Amino acid sequence: MKLAKVVLAICLTGLNAFAVTNQFRGVNWADARDNFVDGVLYLSGISKNDTYESASVVADRVVGQFVELLGSNSVRIPVNEPTIYDFWDTYKGVIDGSMKYGRVIMGYWGPAQPSGPKNMDRWWGMWEKIVKEYGTNPKAYFELFNEPHMFSKDDLRNLYATWLEKFPSVPHDHVILDGTGMAQNVPDIADDSRFDGCLFAVHEYTFWNMSINTEQGWRNAIKGKVGKYADRTICTEWGGAMSPGDKAGVHYETMDYNQNPPNYFMAYIRGIPEQLREWEMGSFYWPGLRDGDWYSMTKKSGEGANIKLEIVNQSGVDRMHRGWTDTVVTAPPVIEDTAKVDSTVKPADTTKVDSSKVDTSKTDSTKVIAQNDSLKNSTLGPDTTSIIGIHSPVYNVPRESVYKVFSPLGRYMGMFRSETGDFEENLRKMGLKSGTFIIQGLKFGKTTRVKFMQ
Repeated sequence: MKLAKVVLAICLTGLNAFAVTNQFRGVNWADARDNFVDGVLYLSGISKNDTYESASVVADRVVGQFVELLGSNSVRIPVNEPTIYDFWDTYKGVIDGSMKYGRVIMGYWGPAQPSGPKNMDRWWGMWEKIVKEYGTNPKAYFELFNEPHMFSKDDLRNLYATWLEKFPSVPHDHVILDGTGMAQNVPDIADDSRFDGCLFAVHEYTFWNMSINTEQGWRNAIKGKVGKYADRTICTEWGGAMSPGDKAGVHYETMDYNQNPPNYFMAYIRGIPEQLREWEMGSFYWPGLRDGDWYSMTKKSGEGANIKLEIVNQSGVDRMHRGWTDTVVTAPPVIEDTAKVDSTVKPADTTKVDSSKVDTSKTDSTKVIAQNDSLKNSTLGPDTTSIIGIHSPVYNVPRESVYKVFSPLGRYMGMFRSETGDFEENLRKMGLKSGTFIIQGLKFGKTTRVKFMQ
């Protein structure tokens, strides 16, 4: 018993800080014109007439609904010189309102042009204002240059190094450096020792190679862009068609990404999350919200405090969730021996679930048909007879939209969305069959244990 506790403690605390980046479970919030604008950025829902207060309300509505509908814990937003010089007081409302719900990546977008910033003095001044306000905020992350294709490898490395020298108070693990090109070559940057401790960014899209039409092909494509640096890399952009639209002269109706892929779009949307999942890499879908974008995961109605978001394509949300592997560490109530310790548990967020608060009061244990004692603390696998019991509807968890599912030993198994307390159908859709599972409501954090049979 004591040995098992020691093993568990090692599993929970003995990991390198950069073992994975899956603490980032995010989406992008973008300007309807795209973020490559030569002027002030107005994220979808924000207007030139907004103030700090009204922008905070919009951020609360938008990012709060990202959390509620999509299960995100991070958001990525753009910055540029005009926004920070001419709209800063209002834009701080966007940032502060977003930080209520988790991490915020601020990434620099320049105007769409083949060269770098028009005025480097203004570029540095922009970052000085941002860092002065948020440089030591634990929720703030700084992506120095989005898709820096206009710089050579050496020039980009030197730009990044100079930024780190100018702003030494910013923790390196809150600095994100895009790979060269369109954030397509992480090793070009990551193998420079000046960037030890920093995070890196990779992007992947179908329009860079429309000839890939298999899931494995897309997995191989992003592997080639990341190399050996997956443990320090975040995929800050990936995304595809969620609503009907046209591309390269072909019209696409809404696609079901939970089906086998008949085209490159579907192969991509299925393949990329599988590779992110294998790496346990954090990611930001493009976009969570951008008005008029057929890639957008949500669509917006209303304005200001009345903004309401609606999921466009649930199968797209399902695939996005497939790529998210972060865990809330759940301490098992009983550990019998070392063979039953789930060594796959990895800490991510600082939030931990208190196993003493797992409420089993609504589980009717008197109706359990049979139970194999040798398996009662094991990690559930595909074997449908591991723990045989009856399904117990959960009535004591607050009605929420998004729930996480864990094994009894805390291994994260996926997420689902449900408006009811009867979770059997959702668990089966996740591929889980009979067994015991811990369900955690994402918004309130309350947990309960569920048993059901085949």
